[in-house]
Amino acid sequence: MLIKIVNILLVIRGFMKFDNILKEMFSRVIFQLYKEYDHICYQYKLKLKKPMIIIEDLSATWGTWNSQNKIITLSSKLISDYSWDIVLNILKHEMAHQIVSEIFLVNENHGIYFHKACDLIALPKDYRKSTLNMEDKISHWKNSNFEVEDQNILRKVEKLLSLAQSANENESLLAMEKVQEIYSKYNIKRIQDNINSEYCTLIINFKKKVVPSTYIYISSLIQSHYFVNVIYSDLYDPLSDESHKIIEIIGTKQNVLMAEFVFYFLKERINSLWENYQKINSVPNRYKLSYQKGILDGFQNKLNKIQSDKVKNLNSNEMSKNKIMLILQNEDLKLNSFTKNLFPKLTKKGATSNKVYTSYFDEGKNEGKKIILNKPMNESTNKNNLLKLLI
Repeated sequence: MLIKIVNILLVIRGFMKFDNILKEMFSRVIFQLYKEYDHICYQYKLKLKKPMIIIEDLSATWGTWNSQNKIITLSSKLISDYSWDIVLNILKHEMAHQIVSEIFLVNENHGIYFHKACDLIALPKDYRKSTLNMEDKISHWKNSNFEVEDQNILRKVEKLLSLAQSANENESLLAMEKVQEIYSKYNIKRIQDNINSEYCTLIINFKKKVVPSTYIYISSLIQSHYFVNVIYSDLYDPLSDESHKIIEIIGTKQNVLMAEFVFYFLKERINSLWENYQKINSVPNRYKLSYQKGILDGFQNKLNKIQSDKVKNLNSNEMSKNKIMLILQNEDLKLNSFTKNLFPKLTKKGATSNKVYTSYFDEGKNEGKKIILNKPMNESTNKNNLLKLLI
């Protein structure tokens, strides 16, 4: 009997410890929520009375706004089960209700003024719904259905990049060039057909406090050639009580997914190319960063030249150079406007000042420049045949 009582007490003690840990985590989360609240007000130039923010077990909703008592309540399940970007959007949803109450001085739930408030703080449409029941769990737009043409293009891109897996710089850049070519035609056709593409964001979380400088080089390349904007920011992690660096890729859903493929492809390729180079030349590991930056710089220069040559060599049957440039410029303006709406106080940031060993940077850069894209593909090679059939 005594043993049973001891075991029960130990279990209760364990629950008490867990409960205390949970309470401590929620208190840290609430502190972070106040910081996020202040940051949102700063970003969007809002003058709101700071409410009380609490976390409770809500059975049917993700959050509530009490206009009488000035309280924002968020679901404990939301905090424990979902990533911080989702938490922030639910916080924004409740702040939109506060804006309706305090700025528009209107008493309504999800009417015209609520949607105006959502526009003020760039709240995504998926988070503007009048009911966010627990049964309707928030799913990422990546899981939504795409048009048949979109699905086919994305499958081509994914397969194209997956086929270029060897540590071969020719294959790597050939794959990137083909992806760029596919999406250039695809985007221009969509614009010509007046197909409105919804913009969205996709987060890549490194779980790191510092962004590797090679990632910044990769992001620059993607932004220059694959119809997206790339933003670096921070995202809080409640479990570790730390903020990690993240990349937010912004663009149409199709282009954002394509840019994600290319990002991970390049991240993997520069590691493979370095391992191959190091093995052949017996180079110390301290030169890795310089070599990889050189590879990416060489890729960037090669893609710049390809893009420039394609515009110069347009056939008479194709659209004029000026018309294409105008189409792309207009699309850039729309994307930049959407990005600026999300990040009103956005500032530009270049690559970090990590030391670069010049000679090995030049080695990598030369490898990138030496890539020959117009060389006919070997018909006897299955992989190359597959690459050719995809286009």
